[in-house]
Amino acid sequence: MLLEKLRAAQWGRTGARLVLLHGSALRRENPRDVDIVAYTDKDVEEVMLNIMEAVEDAAGLPADVYVFNNFEDLNCTLVLMAAGNGVVLYADEAGRWAFVKALGICNDYLLTREKVKYTETLVERLWRRVAQ
Repeated sequence: MLLEKLRAAQWGRTGARLVLLHGSALRRENPRDVDIVAYTDKDVEEVMLNIMEAVEDAAGLPADVYVFNNFEDLNCTLVLMAAGNGVVLYADEAGRWAFVKALGICNDYLLTREKVKYTETLVERLWRRVAQ
């Protein structure tokens, strides 16, 4: 029922080009909030507030919203988690293109981290400092 209410929202009016629902709203009958990842080519803060208002109007719940419009400082962990576990509520042509681009950037980022063993190296350095 919550999903249907959110799908019926007028997302295009918020300025978002892509809206992904993820998190507890997909797993629980009575979530405490609605988690959204969105893309816009407009002002991020304005679109974030518009999305929060749209969620409140549609579902009567607060929203935890991450909006991006800059591919250089994506929160790849969040974008990939939402992509893997989420549901697309809205996407126009620009939003679909941005989603594919964001996924490509984030996958490249993760592959690079795995190749250079970034996390393992960081933890190893930390343990060396603790031991000294």
